[in-house]
Amino acid sequence: MRITFLLLLLPVIGFPQDQYSIRDLKNGKFKNDSSYIYTLPFKNKKKVFLVQAYESMFSHKGERALDFKVKKRTKICAAREGVVIAARKDSDKGGLKNENLSDGNYVSIQHSDGSVAHYWHFQKDGVMVNVGDTVQTGQWIGLSGNTGYSAFPHLHFEVQGYDAAGQYKQLATRFYTNEGVIYLRPGKFYKTRH
Repeated sequence: MRITFLLLLLPVIGFPQDQYSIRDLKNGKFKNDSSYIYTLPFKNKKKVFLVQAYESMFSHKGERALDFKVKKRTKICAAREGVVIAARKDSDKGGLKNENLSDGNYVSIQHSDGSVAHYWHFQKDGVMVNVGDTVQTGQWIGLSGNTGYSAFPHLHFEVQGYDAAGQYKQLATRFYTNEGVIYLRPGKFYKTRH
């Protein structure tokens, strides 16, 4: 049953390494990868804990998204340069009810290849950029919070773009870390390296 489930998922993985399984993705087993390398979305040398990664069962089932556990008011930085195409900063609501799904404060940054990084759960009035702003990698864009569909203060990060087959979907992302260039795994601490 489990093998069948994994085989059913393989066609929808949606990243350059389509020949790898979900288990390989979670375990960071990749070679010859040409996908873009992001910086962790925090200030240089900040140590952060990754609570959830791709396909995590709590709230990322079927998603390629990352949740970093951070304290409220942690500085969030752009993981890649681009242009701010959407932002919200006026919400003070959060929780685990369906109505909280639309309550989150966020920033969306479009990159030169058309992909878009989404940063979620900023505190009220904690977004420091505006739609139309050009941001650089490592630039401060806001303060973490607990707004939207959220049980505790954290940063939800995901990238959407076109895969090798030309479909627009969530993409798995590699990062520069103190361990080298890797796909992140949940339950581990990582240190930002700009």
